[in-house]
Amino acid sequence: MIANKNPATMQVANVEEFASRSIGHILVSNGRLTHEAAEEIHRMQRENDVLFGETGIAMGLITREDVEFAIARQFEYSVLQKGHSEISEDLVSAYDPFGPKSEAFRELRTHLLLRWFETETKAKTLSIVSAQRGEGRSYVAANLAISFSQLGHKTLLIDTDFRNSKLHDYFGVSNRRGLSSLLQGKGNSSYFLPVTGIRNLSILPAGPMPPNPQELLSQSYFPELLNELSKHFDLLIMDTPAAILYSDATAVSLRSSASLVVVRQGHTKVEQLRRVNASLQSIGGNLLGSVLLDF
Repeated sequence: MIANKNPATMQVANVEEFASRSIGHILVSNGRLTHEAAEEIHRMQRENDVLFGETGIAMGLITREDVEFAIARQFEYSVLQKGHSEISEDLVSAYDPFGPKSEAFRELRTHLLLRWFETETKAKTLSIVSAQRGEGRSYVAANLAISFSQLGHKTLLIDTDFRNSKLHDYFGVSNRRGLSSLLQGKGNSSYFLPVTGIRNLSILPAGPMPPNPQELLSQSYFPELLNELSKHFDLLIMDTPAAILYSDATAVSLRSSASLVVVRQGHTKVEQLRRVNASLQSIGGNLLGSVLLDF
């Protein structure tokens, strides 16, 4: 038998829960606003019957960024505070989810949802490809993974670039074990790490540099591993090696259900882009399109 709860107690609990998620409380608890300033905003808010955020901005005590940060926390939308995380501040989707760069990733996410994600019947694995190093491939993979996780999709970000792995640096995690360990039979799929501060996102680092990267990614165990990981996640996003330098990227794309090519303005050569596209098409890959980075 379930005991009846006291309505008065429930009402107090609901009020306390609401207060703990108010913009003022969130900003104070995250060091963005003092208790005294919050009380001053509340006093002015009551006198003028205006929203807390708009009042604080008008008084010059908080910024629009502070309000957006608090609203994101209210709706449990993952957002990080600069200076309070090991995660690189280059990951704009985590630190500035309402800024113009993050908006570009949300737009890309929307296109993927409409054109591919919702219509894909197989395990959803997306490889991010580029011709050369320095074209923003890891940057796109990481920010896109964060963007999907913020939408509530359980996302695993996998680093398949054994020679020039970068994702562990972005997220401040160890690279002592990871994908290479799993492909060599040293461990199990639990090597993926939940990302602190970002709900629904985990990372599988590249792991120690193996002597035979291309062979590891071409063996039959790789798609078996991806299939096993897909049981735990809605989406796998894989960062790949530079496609012009190594054939590893083709091996990864072959195991993916779709691929995106990253192009950097003023950096990617047209001929190299054609070679990458031709290589992906030759293996029957599902090439969704290209992402142009102009920042």
